Amino acid sequence: MEEPTAAGPDWSKLPPDVLTTVLGDLEFPDLFRAADVCTAWRATARALRRLGIYSRPQTPCLLYTSAAAGPRAAELFSLADKKAYRARLPDPPIGERNIIGSSYGWLVTADARSELHLLNPATGEQVALPSVATIEQVSPILDRHGNLERYHLSLHGDDPQPYGVDELRGVLYLKAVLSCDPALGDCTVVLIHNPYRDLSFARVGDDKWHWIPSAPREPPRYSDCIFGDDGALYAMDLLGGMYRYAIQGSCATRDMIFKETSPFVAYNGYLSKTSCGSVLQIWRVKRKTRGEQEEMHTVDIEVYMTDLDKQQIVRVRTLGDYALFIGHNYTCCLSTQDYPGLLRNHVYFTDDDEYWLIDSKDNRRDVGILDLEDLSATDVVSPQPWLNWPIPVWITPSFNKIHK
Repeated sequence: MEEPTAAGPDWSKLPPDVLTTVLGDLEFPDLFRAADVCTAWRATARALRRLGIYSRPQTPCLLYTSAAAGPRAAELFSLADKKAYRARLPDPPIGERNIIGSSYGWLVTADARSELHLLNPATGEQVALPSVATIEQVSPILDRHGNLERYHLSLHGDDPQPYGVDELRGVLYLKAVLSCDPALGDCTVVLIHNPYRDLSFARVGDDKWHWIPSAPREPPRYSDCIFGDDGALYAMDLLGGMYRYAIQGSCATRDMIFKETSPFVAYNGYLSKTSCGSVLQIWRVKRKTRGEQEEMHTVDIEVYMTDLDKQQIVRVRTLGDYALFIGHNYTCCLSTQDYPGLLRNHVYFTDDDEYWLIDSKDNRRDVGILDLEDLSATDVVSPQPWLNWPIPVWITPSFNKIHK
């Protein structure tokens, strides 16, 4: 006579503190699946998110809108498990906004009145940023009834140019980056904006933007910026020159830390740092194809390490166990050992070409993954499910909440 088989462990009876620790260490796709195991696990998974204490670092996702999701929802394609997850978002509809930045799990978006918002797709939280009318070069023009009619954009001494209320956002905003997760403390938002790729900044909760003036008749023309471990802002211009800005109050002091090294103006340049503190300059080469509809394709990406002491750049032929993310997102270099869902020595890219985005909103978006070994590009997902506008963007989901 066979002995009865011993019952397996009852995982639903794990102590609450142990279960919270276990589930809190999962990436969000696994956390969502764990919530389907039993009632206790579902309650713990929901509590982690509801209380804003689920802070496990996440593998980047591609955020986009789709016809299937509708204008009030976005989809996040996870590079961790190669599946898409849908998030319903607050108004104004995400499908009617421009996306100009992504940092620490938050989008920076511009609505139909060219006003800016921070939006966290994972939590649904939204924060209004200072009005576009407080940007130094922008003047609101009212009609005789006191209603907003249009904006004027000053061109550093030249006659201002008129733009419609909805039109201004496509011309003014180029990129936005954050100093940290707004849910975790004092957060500064930096804009790269026209005219001439200027810099302005505001802290979350401020009532106006603070312009960082450049030298007279020498527009800065910045291509990218990041925050350093010292809290300072580091910005790169279109010729590879790098500047350190110490932001204090409503002012910022500038020091040039790296000379201009590029022999030509490069609009698709990026600035990043590695986990060991090395500073990288990334230069993107695109090619426009002809046909029934023009398309833009990334065909090469050159990576250089900066030597601040020698004022030189050194070509990096391989990223080794690292992957780069470029586009309107905060440019980042991640270890594929820490994020095994990523491909080593690859660059993940999305569309961010200033003039292409203004003139070709309905054209195919340049989104993909470039192998630096042979410069072959592959689709993130095929067939591409996203709409051409707003543009897809890389985002690292954050479930931290401002209002816990």
